[in-house]
Amino acid sequence: MYLYYSPTKYMVEQPSHNRWLTFFPILLISLLSPFASVAADKIHSLSVDKINVPWKHLSFKGKEFFVKLVVEVKLMPQTKAELDAAFISSIQGIPISATKSGAFMINTKISVKSVLLPKVQLQNVAWFDPATLSAMQYVRLRTGFKDAKKTYRFTDKGVFKFTQRSMDKKEALQVPEKWSGVKEEFYSYVPAKIGCSNITVPIPIFYFISASKISDFDKTVTICVFNKKEVIYLDIQKESVESIQLDHTEIKGDQLSQRNTSIPVHVLSLKARAVNTGKAIDNFTFVGLQGNIKIYIDPETRIPVQLKGDYKGLGEVKLKLRQMVH
Repeated sequence: MYLYYSPTKYMVEQPSHNRWLTFFPILLISLLSPFASVAADKIHSLSVDKINVPWKHLSFKGKEFFVKLVVEVKLMPQTKAELDAAFISSIQGIPISATKSGAFMINTKISVKSVLLPKVQLQNVAWFDPATLSAMQYVRLRTGFKDAKKTYRFTDKGVFKFTQRSMDKKEALQVPEKWSGVKEEFYSYVPAKIGCSNITVPIPIFYFISASKISDFDKTVTICVFNKKEVIYLDIQKESVESIQLDHTEIKGDQLSQRNTSIPVHVLSLKARAVNTGKAIDNFTFVGLQGNIKIYIDPETRIPVQLKGDYKGLGEVKLKLRQMVH
């Protein structure tokens, strides 16, 4: 806080133009301080222990009045040959590549049924560094309504986006690689200027939460996320403990067990804000959910057992864990 002390009656009164010269720099600093605090809000470099992740496959289901969602999440380590086959080139910048930490791929498939909208299949695939969450490439595929495949290649200067769209119903029946509607875009940024040493995408958050201790979130954890067309700050905040009913299957090797019990769970909320202003933004999406997004964590296993948020203006949806594969 900046204080300006006016002259007292015991002091010789300053000329008005001198008082303005004194006051103006202080006023300017005060006006710019909100933006300076945002820019100075450096995001700490992450160091995640990939060995700690207790799952390979998660399956969630949720149904509310107008919509039914099924979400499948798979986590897999990647070889260099698999990365080379998957990655596209970029028109600008040096592409982010795998480090000595290796690379993971997280693949989410979302099936959406609604009485108000056509059936839609969504698939999001991200390749990322398991120690820092840094995204290398991200693919978003939508079929069933406005079919499109969007591939994002991350570089040191920004993100190259390659979009493919089906131009008619006949073309929609073919694989995305044969869709003729093509567009190239590049979203540039300077990571150092926005305090982001690592930039990720939404779905590795599943991995990050499971690889972290819940005590890591005693203070708000902020990560840099590329959201559609821009980098945002995503605050992960620990909320009050709640109790929920579990009802899912766990598979470990040849063993299958059923968990059907009520337990207290840790709750983490996801709140997105703009990099330049720090103001909240409402278009952040996590597995189809927007708005007040919450992730419920089993304190014993660190596995997400429930997700909650809004879907496309159709109201709040709860996605409950139905199956987990170790």
